[in-house]
Amino acid sequence: MIRFFLAMIVMFFLPFFCYAAYVFVRRGGKWEGNLLEGAPVNWLALAGGVLAIGALVNLVSMDILKYERNSQPPAASEGAEKSGR
Repeated sequence: MIRFFLAMIVMFFLPFFCYAAYVFVRRGGKWEGNLLEGAPVNWLALAGGVLAIGALVNLVSMDILKYERNSQPPAASEGAEKSGR
């Protein structure tokens, strides 16, 4: 459960971190002022939401596939009539 939560948090904030890194590089590596000042917060939040939903879908689908791979089909002899006496 914690893996899902951490994946959602990281994926949501990934565009913000990338934008802050971009601004940091553009300023020549100087820490003057706020790195997210004047940032397109709406677009960053939208991109983070899309990434978080995509990660959620990916994690859920991978867990479903793993569960289906581990489940065993019913035995071949189950339900078959036994020849006998």
